[in-house]
Amino acid sequence: MNYNNPIPSTISHVIRLFTVVLFALFSFLYLFCLQCDVLAEAQYVFSGGVTSYSRFWGALIITAILLGVQYVVARLTKLSGRWYALTFFPSFLLLTFLTSLNRVVIADFSLHQWTWAFPLLIVAFVVSLYLHRKLPGESISEGDYHLSRYLWPNFLALFLMMVLCGANASADDVYMYELKAERLLLEKNYEAASRVGEKSLVTSPRLNELRLYALAQQGLLGERLFDYPQPYGDLSLMQMDDTLTRLHRFTCKDIQEALGAWANSSVTTFQQYIDLLKHNPSTRHNPMLADYVLCGHLLRKDLRGFIRDIKNYYDLSSPDKVKELPKAYREALLLQAKAISRDSLSGFADTLMLAAYRDYSDIKDSDEKEIVRNNRLHRNYGNTLWWHVEQ
Repeated sequence: MNYNNPIPSTISHVIRLFTVVLFALFSFLYLFCLQCDVLAEAQYVFSGGVTSYSRFWGALIITAILLGVQYVVARLTKLSGRWYALTFFPSFLLLTFLTSLNRVVIADFSLHQWTWAFPLLIVAFVVSLYLHRKLPGESISEGDYHLSRYLWPNFLALFLMMVLCGANASADDVYMYELKAERLLLEKNYEAASRVGEKSLVTSPRLNELRLYALAQQGLLGERLFDYPQPYGDLSLMQMDDTLTRLHRFTCKDIQEALGAWANSSVTTFQQYIDLLKHNPSTRHNPMLADYVLCGHLLRKDLRGFIRDIKNYYDLSSPDKVKELPKAYREALLLQAKAISRDSLSGFADTLMLAAYRDYSDIKDSDEKEIVRNNRLHRNYGNTLWWHVEQ
């Protein structure tokens, strides 16, 4: 029996078609859906803000270039059959390098571990090709042309390279949330930006700054202020030192523009900036300013300042007017009424809020162990001002 029949060209064509399509789909979707924000920041920083990254065209052009690299490698190496997927190794290596960028690498404009890893992997690939050439050529017995015996090894090799490529991407959730929220704000998709990482317990001053601005643009800042963890005080509303950064495409300056005035270099704190806006005739009536003033007080746990300023922006003359206020403001008024021993709290909250506050107070005053009590409070009322002021 003859065992020296070459692999039929039809099988080779099918292998090439399937592997190329799989790689192209992975590369495009990976770049378009998961890594677009990292590449956008990298291009913005490396070009000094002169050029911008297109999510669709960037993914398409990079994928086309990587396919071109694979085509050249395939022509040079003449790998076929079970080994054909190895022709995608240099393309996967380039894709892994591009998508392994993070804020430290981008800011420093350095290759870090890639300085030695990239050439070492290329040398290892070339050596493996040399050793493969020393092996007997791949052939099959006549009539034993089972496509699956050649497809599965290629699929497995592609899958392993996909896993390794994804494993080298940035694993910092907050960093990725920040980039996504920034992109959505630039697209003026405020509703989506406010929902970035909303289920996560990890956050940062910048991430909160972006999400709270998105809420303010929707008129929901007072309603959903404590939907996110708020451990940073009024830094969550504005970071005054973020006006001249070369890393961010959306900065504190954009928020200040929406509020009506840019801060000069002598204004170093959020409270100082807000006080200037409150007394400036051209900005004092900006609809967003009221939320930034009042929410700044709440984030600093300054209930007295909140009570003093809310009268300048809202009508509190009747219980019905009070019950129309955003949720965080009603919670603050309820706490203040409780603090000054008002006989009736019904004028400061609706029935549901009163019931929630009584339940909150019952849990807080219960005889349970502290850790159990705190877990219950956080689980049930972690999105309230009441929980925030206790921390």
